[in-house]
Amino acid sequence: MKKKFPIYLILLLLLVGSCITPITDFTQVSSQSFLAVEAALTDQFGPHKVRLYMSSDKLTGSFFTPVTKAKVYILDDKGVRQDFTEVTTSKGTYLSSSNFAGRVGGRYVLNIETTEGKKYQSVAETMKAVPEIENLITRFEVQDNYAKGDARRAGFNVYLDFQDPNTTGDNYQWYWKHYQRADICETCVGGSYNFRLNACVQPAIPTEQTLSYKCAGDCWDISFSTDLNILSDSYLNGQRITGKLVARIPFDGTSPYYLQLEQRAITANSYNYYQSLKAQTQNNGTLFDVPAETRFSFNIKSITNPEEKILGVFDVFAVRKRIFYIDRNPANTQGELPIPRYTLGEIFACPPGSINCQDLIQCTDGVYRTPFKPVGWKE
Repeated sequence: MKKKFPIYLILLLLLVGSCITPITDFTQVSSQSFLAVEAALTDQFGPHKVRLYMSSDKLTGSFFTPVTKAKVYILDDKGVRQDFTEVTTSKGTYLSSSNFAGRVGGRYVLNIETTEGKKYQSVAETMKAVPEIENLITRFEVQDNYAKGDARRAGFNVYLDFQDPNTTGDNYQWYWKHYQRADICETCVGGSYNFRLNACVQPAIPTEQTLSYKCAGDCWDISFSTDLNILSDSYLNGQRITGKLVARIPFDGTSPYYLQLEQRAITANSYNYYQSLKAQTQNNGTLFDVPAETRFSFNIKSITNPEEKILGVFDVFAVRKRIFYIDRNPANTQGELPIPRYTLGEIFACPPGSINCQDLIQCTDGVYRTPFKPVGWKE
């Protein structure tokens, strides 16, 4: 099964591939590789996660190397240290203990030391309180700038209300996850699934066949927001925020849609980092045109080499979550029809009477799929 990674990390790594690199004597000169850090600490119990990778030094930007056997820990303003342990099944991924949580008002510093002796440290980030989500509404809306048949045309917008506190410098981010029952656990394009290697393999003779394989047991597909939805209270301090658009849900069916929504109170450094990425993406229209200076970290520095540039950000935030189901069977669909998603190819099944044949794949826990029932799930 192909390894997949969270959208923010993928965003960073794709951006690295966009650097302009020179051609000398008709040979492409490799670009520079950077340490990429994906780290987040919340006021919820862990485990919390830190991912470390070296970005690609090629133009494609699609290959990266996990940084293994590093020392990773967070130190707070009271001198309490929380060590992170590398996951044996996921190189470059480090987890805290499950009973570790940040506290509102606490200041936290991320520390990293590689096996080469390189040391990195974040600035001290203070966790700010986050207001409650007071109200949520959904509304079916059609975006006329997309043609009929385009999945982006019809959907359900999610709006919320909350009270911004009477303190300056509050910054917010909204993030959501969607879970749905998964019947298919792998699709092999141009090949078949090798149960010994646990991966799709290509035959010696190329084929255009596409095979999908069912899950062996309970499984849920996971999708999540891909937009950088952020807000600063610079001009709204202390006001009640109403009708803030925080999600758009696809009209790919009429069944209730499970949504897990997060409202986060992020730091100024995180807000500025995401705002720079968002602004440049909107201005240029593509991730590959984002200038280099906008994708380096605002709050992680190299101690051993102050000139070294780091990718990523150390996120510290308090969060409020709401889990609810969206009714996708509105009284008036404005003439629009749902555009369902279909299973690719044909579903593989062992021939009758076959011996030692396998056609079901175990559901593994990951970014895009899980065998664990989501909180608040209703059959």
